[in-house]
Amino acid sequence: MSESCCWNRRDFVKAAGVAAAASLLPANPLFADAAPAKRRYAIVGTGDRATGMWGTPLVERYSDLLEFVGLCDVNPKRAAVAREFLQVNCPTFTSFDQMCNSARPDLLMVTTVDGFHAEYITKALDRGIDVLTEKPMVIDEKQCQAVVDAEKRNSRKIVVAFNYRYAPKHQLIKETLSSGEIGRILSVDFSWYLDVYHGADYFRRWHRLRARSGSLWVHKATHHFDLMNWWLASDPVEVTARAALEVYGRNGTVRATHCRACPHKATCAFHYDMTTNERRMKLYAGCEDVDHYYRDGCVFREDVDIYDTMSALVTYSNGVTMTYSVNAFMPFEGYRVAFNGEKGRLEIRDYERQPWKPETETEVALTKSFGQRRLLPVPAAEGGHAGGDDRLRDLIFRKVAVPDHMKLPDSRAGAMSCLTGIAARTSVEQRRTVKIAELVRL
Repeated sequence: MSESCCWNRRDFVKAAGVAAAASLLPANPLFADAAPAKRRYAIVGTGDRATGMWGTPLVERYSDLLEFVGLCDVNPKRAAVAREFLQVNCPTFTSFDQMCNSARPDLLMVTTVDGFHAEYITKALDRGIDVLTEKPMVIDEKQCQAVVDAEKRNSRKIVVAFNYRYAPKHQLIKETLSSGEIGRILSVDFSWYLDVYHGADYFRRWHRLRARSGSLWVHKATHHFDLMNWWLASDPVEVTARAALEVYGRNGTVRATHCRACPHKATCAFHYDMTTNERRMKLYAGCEDVDHYYRDGCVFREDVDIYDTMSALVTYSNGVTMTYSVNAFMPFEGYRVAFNGEKGRLEIRDYERQPWKPETETEVALTKSFGQRRLLPVPAAEGGHAGGDDRLRDLIFRKVAVPDHMKLPDSRAGAMSCLTGIAARTSVEQRRTVKIAELVRL
């Protein structure tokens, strides 16, 4: 296990080659100047992600630092169920402004439908509230500009929840590239595979609508683009992309509104039996009479207007080019990425779910030019997103000192990852190469 992949001050100094503790940064700008009093914490958008990632674990692990003061959702039933799940006594709201006026939060978690992130981020910043937001930060260039401008005119800060950075295996990749062992990186090959379970799920939910999610170019790929921006320590400059809807949506031969009401459930390979999930039945099925949102929506609904197969060529400010693809209908889940350097190649094959048992979940191989291939030991990890969830939460809510390359992702990281996907989507729609600089003034 790489020592630098442990949250330990001594190990970080040793592994990162840090000369003195002074060169370590506070991990958490939100708490750097905070008084010992508990932060007044509120959530807007109370679905699975809010109650799971940003709800129960915070109640259990950070009650000494946080006080839940409000839960807000356009669906009042869902907000009430969320409060029941979290076992907190704070009030619930359907109006964001009312929650801010009444509950007076000083820290907001934004976990709404992606298309509304920008609205709540900008409103919170203008009220002097620090913001945590789920990725993607925004879904289009106008929203991105609005958020960037709001942060500039206020003294508050944004942290974007890029938990993938904090998986120990991804930290290992970052530090191996930074070591210079394969020399200057010239190009990257990156393929992400979403399977017929996880990938299909995006087409059941609100993500199937471009106006809600920005398409998978933004909702899903923003994770991958942030990883690459961070791994390369470089900004995207221009993007050329192609995409299509090949499997889901109008490609189906049978369809219904949602799986529970479908007459084809016995024969449809994509049938999802949500009745076996008590949590989702309470959080979604029990609340759908209010907003008619079906968590088990049919993947073949004809209103699907996002893509399920995508590829792009991305050029970075340091001259690196990346070929990238993501497909949402694969028989297995995971990714392959390879960094081609002037002195060698770093290859990663990551398995997340597949109909066979691989020898190892993640293989990281380094091959030197005129040399040998060797496998790098991958740190063990527990918890969601390959250990990234717990580490990210600890960085946000505990004062842990980390090297500069492990600091929390800010609004610029959020913008650059989103803008790569926005540029890709624009390239598909307009059939041209799109420059990042034409989209937003940072």
